[in-house]
Amino acid sequence: MIEKQNPITILCYLFFVIFITMFSTNPIMLGISFVSGILLYCMLCGVKKTLVRLGYFIIFVAIIAIINPIFSRQGMTQLFWIGDFVVTLEALLNGVTIGVMFSSVIIWFGVLNVLLYSDKIIYIFGKFTPKIGTILSIALGLFPKYIVQYRKIDNNLKGLGLYDGASFLSKVKLKMHTLSTLITWSVEGAVLLSDNMSARGYDLKGKRVYGKYTFGVADGILLIVSLALGTSILVFMSLGSGSFYYYPTFKQIVWDSSVWIYFATFVFMNILAVIYLWEGVKWQFLKSKI
Repeated sequence: MIEKQNPITILCYLFFVIFITMFSTNPIMLGISFVSGILLYCMLCGVKKTLVRLGYFIIFVAIIAIINPIFSRQGMTQLFWIGDFVVTLEALLNGVTIGVMFSSVIIWFGVLNVLLYSDKIIYIFGKFTPKIGTILSIALGLFPKYIVQYRKIDNNLKGLGLYDGASFLSKVKLKMHTLSTLITWSVEGAVLLSDNMSARGYDLKGKRVYGKYTFGVADGILLIVSLALGTSILVFMSLGSGSFYYYPTFKQIVWDSSVWIYFATFVFMNILAVIYLWEGVKWQFLKSKI
């Protein structure tokens, strides 16, 4: 399965995927990145959790699309006027693109958080920068705990009936009280965690880091493909392939010789999904042989 791949190859692959997404303005490439990220996240975390995230992303994209024309009044295709400023189609589409780009980066970081948990982070950075590896592993582990703890504190306040009949201002104060309680809890937990780690020798010099992950042929192939294809896409993007602009009017997408970058991006961003599906099919086949 993907979880058994060497963490270094996974990190390298996701590094290129996120960078391609961040530096692209082409709606086709961003659409490929978003759909590929959602598909892989759905495979790893299930349909229900993916639909919840997708709902948040749709709201986020809609908000950015509405806000962007307020700050950007460029564009030639006028849609309507609001007071003294005009809303243009170019500004609206640019806002949608920005929202999709941020949503794609977030979903790929979500995939990274699922595939590279604390043990793998320590494995990657432990030998070279143990302090950074420890900090990253702790940070990735604490955020989900903070979310769960926040919900517990908030549910306790709801159970006490403090939200019943409360005004909007009172609810805001209750949320701030919940946040203050969470900060106090997190500071106390951080001190205890620091003492526990010191007691277990995390800050000792010359300590060895145990790694249960091996580097096999499949890892080597994935690493080579990530370096070759990911670097090629980034280099050709910097040279103008797949470039896109929105002002003064959006560029027409022409299916010429540069169209290869769309297919390369599609193939590259679905490598892990293909590996996941292949492993699933192989597992079902082996089960049928029993």
